Amino acid sequence: MIAEIDWHAQGLIPELLYFKNKNDFTGSVNNPGRREFRYRLSPAAEKPENGTEKLLIRAEVWFGPFCYEKSEMEASADFPMDESGRNAAVDWVAGEYAAMIPDAEA
Repeated sequence: MIAEIDWHAQGLIPELLYFKNKNDFTGSVNNPGRREFRYRLSPAAEKPENGTEKLLIRAEVWFGPFCYEKSEMEASADFPMDESGRNAAVDWVAGEYAAMIPDAEA
């Protein structure tokens, strides 16, 4: 059975201030008999041609027992560093979980 997760539940993923303070957050979901789904949200920066740095939240997902540094990312996306961007990043991770888990190998 696949774990049902309320990705927006208070305390599951840190609030916006956590990412504004340049902290990374990783988490995982382990469904018995399937590969572990792992995710990371972290602050990132984009430097457009005008030189003004734009802060972003980068969301990344992967499978497996290994840490971020020892893994190959399955997918990633960037979102604005604001509350709507944080919510969009959480929704994106939830969508990736829903899309990746049913196809996971046992």
